[in-house]
This record gives sequence, C-alpha cells and structure tokens, in this order.
Amino acid sequence: MTEQTAGSFHAAVQTAVRTGPTSRTEAAGAPSRFHGDGVRYKAKLIGMDPVPDTQGEKMCRDSMMKLKGLEAAARKQGKHKPRIWLKISSSGLKILDERTGILVYEHDRNRISSLTKDEFDPRALAYIYQNQDAFVLFYIKTAHQADPVLLDLKEICHKVTQETSDEPTENQVRINSTCAFCQSVVCLIS
Repeated sequence: MTEQTAGSFHAAVQTAVRTGPTSRTEAAGAPSRFHGDGVRYKAKLIGMDPVPDTQGEKMCRDSMMKLKGLEAAARKQGKHKPRIWLKISSSGLKILDERTGILVYEHDRNRISSLTKDEFDPRALAYIYQNQDAFVLFYIKTAHQADPVLLDLKEICHKVTQETSDEPTENQVRINSTCAFCQSVVCLIS
C-alpha cells in the first residue's frame, strides 16, 4: 500500500511517499515513518565534489557554487541533470535513478557529516558523505522546498547520536543546539 504523506510538518508543498501499512500506533509515534522504505523525495542530482574535510560552511558554499557553474555549463551544451528519488529511511539515505529505479548511491546515516541549505536556492541542499578516507559533497535540487528534506535528514542523523550514547556528550549538546537554528546554517553532525 502506498500512502502520500507530508515529508514533515513544514511540508505544505513537498510530498513524501511512504509505503507500508498504517495504524493508529504510527500516529502516536510508536514506529517511525523512516522504518522500512522510509520517505522519498523527487529531486535532481546537480553534482558531487570531493572536499578536504567533513565540516566548513565556506567550503560547502564554495563547492556548491563550483557545482552550480559546472551544471550551468553542461546545460548550455544541452545536458540535463539526472532525475533521482531521494529515499530517507532509518538506515540512511538512498539515491535512486528516477526512470529505472536502480540504486545509484547508498549512504549510511552515521557517515553523513554536514547538511547545508543553499541560501540562494530554496530548493537546493548539500551534504557531505564520508567514503572511507575521502569526503564527497553531494549537491541536490529538490522538486519543491528543501526544508522538509533537510528536517528529515537531520532527524535520522540525530537518531545516530541518540543511539550511540544515552548521555549526550559535549559535542552532541552543541549539535542539538545547532540543529534547532539550522534553517540556513550548516548543521554539523558527528
């Protein structure tokens, strides 16, 4: 069964698709909406850029501007951004080809280190993923506002910090307070 639900409480326009049975316990918050297939968002993959570190607001913004420039040049040559489904589940994030449904990338939630909303484009966001010893910034443009996607990503990444320790560490307290203000600021998750 497929049910259309909002991606989060801010998702007036953006819809997320959740598959699976619904029950009254889900409304009460017992099983998370991220279990199973989770939620998915329609988007386009603008690009990926290797970055030197897991953190850094300026580094993220510079990388996003670089990828925007490359995308604009490709558009002039008649090339299009790949259309994707962004699936957010309790295990992490999956990027699937929209047309074929083939899994392109699978990112474990504890390896996502930074979330950034593009301050010039309300539909764009970026995150840094740690792949072994390398860090890659993924720049994505959603079909609608990026806020619901960012909130969902923060929620699943925040669960990692809750599951690793019952008592918050000094670093986790800083992260939690940062996330509360993360409308247009980098949210660091480590």
